[in-house]
Amino acid sequence: MAHWFHRNPLKATVPVTFDLGQQAASPLARHICRDIRQARAQLLDLLPNPNQNVAAVKEAMEKYIGLLEGFITASEDPKAAPVTPQQQTGDSMDGMLQETSVPSGESKLRNSVKVTWSNSLGGKNIFQNDFVFEEINMLFNIALWYTKHAAKLAAGSAEISEEDAKEVHRSVRQAAGIFKFIQSNMLSKLYEVPGDGSDLDSRVLSCYELQCTAEAQEVTLARAIELKHSNSLISALASETSKLFAKADESLKSLEEKLVVKWRKYLQFKCMFYMSYAHCYNGNYLLTKDKGGDAVRSLKESFSLFQKSELLAKEYAKAKGPGTVAKPEQHPFFLRLGPIVHRILEKTERENSMIYHEKVPEELPEINSKETFGLASPLDFELPAKSTEWTAAVYNGFTVASTKKSPDDKEDSVKPVKEVPIESDKHPSNSTGCSIS
Repeated sequence: MAHWFHRNPLKATVPVTFDLGQQAASPLARHICRDIRQARAQLLDLLPNPNQNVAAVKEAMEKYIGLLEGFITASEDPKAAPVTPQQQTGDSMDGMLQETSVPSGESKLRNSVKVTWSNSLGGKNIFQNDFVFEEINMLFNIALWYTKHAAKLAAGSAEISEEDAKEVHRSVRQAAGIFKFIQSNMLSKLYEVPGDGSDLDSRVLSCYELQCTAEAQEVTLARAIELKHSNSLISALASETSKLFAKADESLKSLEEKLVVKWRKYLQFKCMFYMSYAHCYNGNYLLTKDKGGDAVRSLKESFSLFQKSELLAKEYAKAKGPGTVAKPEQHPFFLRLGPIVHRILEKTERENSMIYHEKVPEELPEINSKETFGLASPLDFELPAKSTEWTAAVYNGFTVASTKKSPDDKEDSVKPVKEVPIESDKHPSNSTGCSIS
């Protein structure tokens, strides 16, 4: 499975200091600002390395998002009396900012800092004065990390252990769940509509979710082939996997071509490749049912699709754009299919001419789609709970003059994330010729 997956670069971001100046008017307020600054930096330090343990990344994510939630939702105690300026401990109140009202349940701090992120597809950076925007982009980056962690586990060998295969499967489903959660539960909370082609464009999010789900099914399919499950089940799984890649490609169709041309070539290649697999195993299934003519027709279709997928793989390798630099047509999993299709086609034609004497139909036999055992789905994702550090006393230690700020139009520069290469420790030569750009 080495480097079988296309991966776009991690998102880069401008450091956020959480230095709110006079707005952090109490020692408690300044303390939580320090904690969240450190938590953000620690999480960002982990993400460039796909070798990191999932538990470590999850712990860092929960800590940061838990603290960040206090900058998004209010932490007032409805049963407590309002905290007066005189109750702020240990500080002079000279120059205290006058607070303004905010929507019910929303933190007065939500719009207090400008946040800037790059896009995984390149193009202009995106920025807003909104900690919901920060939360969405950080979760997006964590989902990308899960995809890269899965690719790392699958790297460098044609075969991986059952334990690693399970973690690959779980990781891409976890990523799909995060992308789905962002689109379904978070985009609507933003004050500003994300621009076309940005990572927060619903078409981009849909593609990531569909791709991750399809990759989970790839793992299931590889396992089904390894365990020699029925031809009809393998055919159905391959067909459904192909359809997911096709849907992912369709979601990018209306975006600016230069942003997605490389990514789309990968999705089209995968779609074609797995449909070739589907017709190959369907032909084998039809042959066991003594349908020689239909079996030959399916195998011929499989061989034609395999040739088309090889051309798409070469086009992908030459395409310009962000993401993995690879030659999928040299991948062991790809190379394995060609001889299988050729061998079964020859066998089927021979048996049809000697035994069945059936005419090969022009119409392509249908693939049995009723066998849905093993289809993957995104894992449900829930936001971590707000950190227990957020109390009414901490929250009331902040005084904010305005609740909705328009960000500075000036685009901040961000440095690309220097990622640890996705390659096998056991196979550093990287025979598949893949790297991350």
